Amino acid sequence: MTDNDAATLASALDRHQVDATAMANALVELDRHPGHQLFTAKLSSGITAERWDAAEVVLAGLWRDFDTYRAVLADAEQIRGRRSKLGPPEVVELRRLLVEPSVEVSRRAVPLPERGLTGAAEQVESITLAALTTRMNDAYRQVSELALRCDELNSATLKAFAPLLEQARRLADDDAALAQGPASVVQRIREIEQLAGNDPLALADRSLDDTLARLTAELAEERARVDRLLALRDGWEQTRAELVGSTQALDDLRAATTDDYAAAAERVVGELPALPVDRAPELRAALARLDDLSWAMRDAGAVGVRRELASADAELRAARQLATGLLDRREELRGRFGAYQARAVRLGLAEEDAVMIVAERIKATLWRRPSDLAAATRDLGNFRRLLVEPGTDSGGSSA
Repeated sequence: MTDNDAATLASALDRHQVDATAMANALVELDRHPGHQLFTAKLSSGITAERWDAAEVVLAGLWRDFDTYRAVLADAEQIRGRRSKLGPPEVVELRRLLVEPSVEVSRRAVPLPERGLTGAAEQVESITLAALTTRMNDAYRQVSELALRCDELNSATLKAFAPLLEQARRLADDDAALAQGPASVVQRIREIEQLAGNDPLALADRSLDDTLARLTAELAEERARVDRLLALRDGWEQTRAELVGSTQALDDLRAATTDDYAAAAERVVGELPALPVDRAPELRAALARLDDLSWAMRDAGAVGVRRELASADAELRAARQLATGLLDRREELRGRFGAYQARAVRLGLAEEDAVMIVAERIKATLWRRPSDLAAATRDLGNFRRLLVEPGTDSGGSSA
């Protein structure tokens, strides 16, 4: 043994003590790391729980190895403290503890067929203190990388989704105010939040930007729908009054159309199609049922009533246009006959026999009830062709 050997071993022990302090600090920091807290809170699930189950075994082994490491150092310090100057026995013992494979890391019973007559009953695996340090570093790296990854995924997700989560909470409050459950997009956003806290590794293969963009668009659409329902709720009395008013207007339009049908039937020869079915009673009943529905169903119901009102209104207006068109045509033909009569006088043909015969027939048709507009139109064509100035062609378009 040389003094140099003793100094080398003493220096190695000092380095190990420094390492032990650093290890203790690192393990305490790992215990306090947010990613590690996710595990120890026992809230993890899914793939994160599976990974943590394996990491927990590694971490438990790490703590056992660290206890062994400190115990070896404590034994070494006790040996160094025996004498002020290390002697040969102390050097031998320190070399065994600090350099040689003296750290027992496993022990197992050897089955009878394997040990033979002179074999050992137990197999003990021992490694050096340096190898134990390497093993602890590997275990620490595995656990700390997992904790860091989970914390990164948790933090990044919650930070990116923070505005969306707040919007989702407000939307859920408004859904509750409307006496309806939260929308599916709110539930999916909550699931993302729960995954970030309970199973962050499940988010590792997802595109956060794509998920955020899709949910943001869906939430905006749902926000618009809920805002519409809130507006409907706040202005329901006015909306209902407007629908009642529109139904009354439909009654008024039907009455006017009925009058025009009657006038056309009295004054014009020809058949009009039957009046459209009266849909006002059905629409009033549908409107009355809306008061008992949820706001979402009331919104859809109000849209349906408006649609049916517009359809019924269009049907009645088309029918009325047919009736008034016939009456307008009768007045148009009367006006045209008046113009032709004035032309006949101007041409000096008003008292011609042929002109007078056709004129009397037109009067008998257009000033009687009902008027045959088709016959009157043919006679007006004939009347026009009779009104030709001497020396001119009788061609021209019919009335």
